[in-house]
Amino acid sequence: MTSLPSADQVRARITGPALQRALDQFAVQQPDRADFVTAADRIRRDAAYTARVAAVVGQLRAGMGRLLTPHQAFLPAVFDPQDPREPLEARFFYPVAFAATLPDTLAFHRSRAIPDSASRAVLADLGRHLRIFERTFGHTGLHVQNWFSLHLRGLIYDFGRLQANLERLDAPASDVRAAGVPVVTGSVVAGVHIPDSGPLRPSDVDASLHRIRPFFARHFPELPPVSVAQCDSWLLDEQLLDLVPGSNIARFCARWQPIGRPADGDESVRNFVFRRPYADPADLTASTRLEHAVLAHWRAGGHLHTRTGWLQLPSGSAD
Repeated sequence: MTSLPSADQVRARITGPALQRALDQFAVQQPDRADFVTAADRIRRDAAYTARVAAVVGQLRAGMGRLLTPHQAFLPAVFDPQDPREPLEARFFYPVAFAATLPDTLAFHRSRAIPDSASRAVLADLGRHLRIFERTFGHTGLHVQNWFSLHLRGLIYDFGRLQANLERLDAPASDVRAAGVPVVTGSVVAGVHIPDSGPLRPSDVDASLHRIRPFFARHFPELPPVSVAQCDSWLLDEQLLDLVPGSNIARFCARWQPIGRPADGDESVRNFVFRRPYADPADLTASTRLEHAVLAHWRAGGHLHTRTGWLQLPSGSAD
């Protein structure tokens, strides 16, 4: 069983130059940077908060490099993201805990011969999500701590336009067979994610997909070849082929073969397209082709869905 760091070890990792290195590694910008520093200072001065950070570090250490279920990797929420009155030490509790875990994550990367540039690329996702949080809620903080469990446990990496993590195909066996997936439920696959980083140009998506398989073969050679990717996203809703025909989004959607049945995706679209997950669609306005199409679809009584899909990864070439 992985031991917990001591309170002194935690404080050393979230203070002074160590904290500044973490902020740089996470690409944290203002005003998040100032609030992050203030929260870290409050946490290191509070014995109860320091102990809670140590517990998170211990949990992430114990899961380092392990393909855990969402239940096993779960990190509970500690504040209401819609309430700007929540204290900084709550809104930045997990970013501070991630800073305290960072040396362990980087040591794991080095043990896998993962280049420093790859570490920087994926860990900068934290700074991006701090900026997204502020854009969404109007104040600073982070509420997607379970997503960042992948980053801090060394399971997700940046491949340019896409990110991908090691995970197990978890769809029911009957759905996997019906979808024609060439591997069975429980197999290790690449979970593909689409960061908020610009257009989904087909050439950029192609380049990312070509990098995934050789990367995991090189740095995780004990695993069977990762030949299949799965994705769970509103971007795989086949309705997009008609809502925004000929678009980069429609082309991305068309790459994937669906697995199983669709699920409700309206909140996901409000979140990822409009960055207003709890808004009434009647209060939303459109400025892009996609936004206009989505609002017209909703106003006509339609709904959007999240879908799980799969594709065969190209053999690619290692960077």
